[in-house]
Amino acid sequence: MRNKIIIFLIFILFSGCNLKQESIAINHYSIDFKTKKVVDKPKYNSIFIEETQVNRAFNLTSIFYSQKDYKFEEYAKNRWINLPSNMVYNQIIDSFNSSDLYDTVLTKDRKLDFEYLLKSEIIKLYQVFEQDKSYAIIKVNFDLIKDKKVVKSYSFDKKILCKTNDAYGFVEATNKGLEETINTLLKQLAN
Repeated sequence: MRNKIIIFLIFILFSGCNLKQESIAINHYSIDFKTKKVVDKPKYNSIFIEETQVNRAFNLTSIFYSQKDYKFEEYAKNRWINLPSNMVYNQIIDSFNSSDLYDTVLTKDRKLDFEYLLKSEIIKLYQVFEQDKSYAIIKVNFDLIKDKKVVKSYSFDKKILCKTNDAYGFVEATNKGLEETINTLLKQLAN
C-alpha cells in the first residue's frame, strides 16, 4: 500500500511539472487620431494645456462595457496601451500644435507666462450594448481660462455607433468621437 502511495505521489509530481499554463494573448489599443490645421496664422499668443483629468473609474488600462444599467464589466483580453488620461492629453497637445491657433502651446512648465489655460476632463468612457448594437459613450468637458476666470466652457456628450460589437469596434468609435470632439473645440476656438 505504501509503495502505491509513493508511486501515486511521484506520478502527480511529474505530471504536474509537465502542465504548461497557456498564456492569454492580450490586445492593446490606443487613442490616436489626427487633426488638421484650423487657421493659416495663429490667432492667439499662447496656451497652457493642463493634464487631462479622467473619472477615476475609467482611468485604468481596462476597457469597460455595460450590458445593464449601473453594471460595468471589463474585457478580459483587451486593454488600453496606456491610461486614457495620458493618451487623450497627448492627443490634445498634438491637436493644438497641428491647429496653428496658438503661437505657443505649453505643457510642462506652468511658471512660464501664457495667455490662456485649457482644462479638460473626461467624465464617461465606456461601451454600451443596446439590442443588437453597441455604442461608445464619451463625455468630455473643457474650460478655457484667461486671467484666472473661465472664459468659456465646452461640453461634449457623445454616443457613437460602433461598427462591430467588440472591443475593437469600441476603440474605433472612441477615436472617431474624440477626433470629432477636439476638431469641434478647435473650430469653436477659432471663431
